[in-house]
Amino acid sequence: MSGRYARFYLLLAALWMVAMTWRLYPQFGDTIRMDGRLTTVSAYLDDTCGQRVGPAASTCVDEASERAQLQLRVEQGKSVLLILAPLLGFAVWLPIRQIQASRRARADSA
Repeated sequence: MSGRYARFYLLLAALWMVAMTWRLYPQFGDTIRMDGRLTTVSAYLDDTCGQRVGPAASTCVDEASERAQLQLRVEQGKSVLLILAPLLGFAVWLPIRQIQASRRARADSA
């Protein structure tokens, strides 16, 4: 891939990053996926522990909060990887391309 195609790819990657950030950012801070559906952390806590009272409610809220925070970090990690995927692919492809070019240059000079 020549420099022209690499610049074109980077332009497309930048557009991808802007579009995916625009799409995912509003739900980035507090949206989790539980049982296959998207919900906010507070709605999840209400659904899970809303009917409990007394010490059981406190324990439930603590456990559900820990689970929700872990799931939130997982969802945020997936979002960041989805946004950065084109650049990560380019970062892997570029050194491979340079190694191939140097091997070709050595083979041509030999």
